[in-house]
Amino acid sequence: MIIRIKKIKNLKIKTKYRAGLTIQKSEGLLLLFSIYCFLCFQITELKVANIKFNELISLLVLPYFLIKAKSINRYLLYFLTYFAILLLLTFIKNLTQEFYLDYKSLSILRWPYFISLSRFIEYLSCFTFALITYKSYNYFKAKGYTKKYITEKLLWVNAYFSLILIVFYILYYLGILSYHNATIIYDAAPYLPEPILRLRAYFIEGGPLGLFYAFLFCITSIVNKRAYFLKSVFILVIILAKSKAGIIAVVGWLFYIIYLKFRSKSITKYIIFLIIVPVFLATAVKVADNYVETYQQTAVLLKDRADDNNFVMGRTAAFYIVPNMIYYNPVFGIGLGNYSLVRNDPRYLDILPPVNDWDLPGLGGLITLLVENGIIGLSLFLAIVFLIHRKYAKYSLLADRSIVLFLLICCLGVQLYFLYIWFLIGFAITSPDDLSQNLHVKA
Repeated sequence: MIIRIKKIKNLKIKTKYRAGLTIQKSEGLLLLFSIYCFLCFQITELKVANIKFNELISLLVLPYFLIKAKSINRYLLYFLTYFAILLLLTFIKNLTQEFYLDYKSLSILRWPYFISLSRFIEYLSCFTFALITYKSYNYFKAKGYTKKYITEKLLWVNAYFSLILIVFYILYYLGILSYHNATIIYDAAPYLPEPILRLRAYFIEGGPLGLFYAFLFCITSIVNKRAYFLKSVFILVIILAKSKAGIIAVVGWLFYIIYLKFRSKSITKYIIFLIIVPVFLATAVKVADNYVETYQQTAVLLKDRADDNNFVMGRTAAFYIVPNMIYYNPVFGIGLGNYSLVRNDPRYLDILPPVNDWDLPGLGGLITLLVENGIIGLSLFLAIVFLIHRKYAKYSLLADRSIVLFLLICCLGVQLYFLYIWFLIGFAITSPDDLSQNLHVKA
């Protein structure tokens, strides 16, 4: 009898020990997933052999997930097929398209066809990241974790990094460290006597960084609306980045949440809607005023700045060039990655001079999709997103709001090959999870 009791006690001890190891393993894997997401989110400009670091690590883990995956969500396969169709249509388009840049003096990766293939690989890394997010969330949910707990883990990893950025910004601002040749900060107006410092971290500039942190702010409000510290940290980074797009995204999201709160009341929701739309539009116009003013003065300024590449290239030039590209290529667009190769076409330039350097429009989002792939490309993209929303939103508030956030950020100009927005797709298609769930691990 005594021996039997001892065996039972030993069995209980072993069971608890194994359970403890399982929890430790799960927590370790969750931390690893959070760090992986952090690297894919934040490190956008670091390159290894001309391949972006975050895209490289995303692609490197693809074979493992394809081998281990017993099945792949069909909506992710829709996106993969969609990207392949865009590449095929681009190759067909290139057969009859004339290029207006001496591309042979550039890297082979920027030649026709090769630049389109590079863009396809970027989209393939987006598919991979969405797949990993989808599989990882389902794995951890099977281990007893909620989507709230999983998401908060990766948000905190980003928050710790944000605090480091804020500390360094203060050191640069106070002159304790020199901002000259700094990586994470830059002077937005070097022609002025006093520097205007903008935080950019490992993004190309402050605007995209701020839009990314608006994404973090909105995700935080989705999974835990009372996470005031996290949201405050993310808002502070947006302010230090001086990001107009980030501000618009946060304001737009808050107005959307207010509308949701009152939409059940038939009269009140229309009143709220009539208040929200003008305020949101006024805010958007206010923060974008500099772009409008520059556009209006372009014809005058061009006389003195025709040789200034900072003026005749980039976003300002795109305001003239992009509408013409859409007008002459409405159905299939100009092709994946072809903007710089065809932007010197006299039909597109309007009042602008041709340039010999590689030019990027900087508009991003749905506009880039419309320019490169036309109405066909944009319509197919929105159709897939709509199908995902119709399938999952009725079962999950998390899915509903993540798809809305995805479209909001796309409308505000994020480049579609930025991995972080594809987190929202993987997040939306995971099995439904009640917003009100607060348990970290099942009892």
